[in-house]
Amino acid sequence: MKNFLIMLPIIFLITLTSLVKSSTRKLEAKIYNTEEQIKILNDKKELILLENDFLSSPERLFKLKKSFLEENLIPLKIKKFLNINNEK
Repeated sequence: MKNFLIMLPIIFLITLTSLVKSSTRKLEAKIYNTEEQIKILNDKKELILLENDFLSSPERLFKLKKSFLEENLIPLKIKKFLNINNEK
């Protein structure tokens, strides 16, 4: 009987420890996956910001226009466009 009273808490503690360890592993896996997703999103954000800064500065756009477009461009007014519908 004395052995039984000693073994019962030991078995209970071992079982409790394994349950805690398994739940901790699951939480660590979720945390790792979330951190990886955050890193991927941060990389995408930095790339988009870089692209936005690179293309949206007026000086940069004028330089690109001069280097790639040899002809002069003239602005068009939206009112001069006609709405053409091909209805048959």
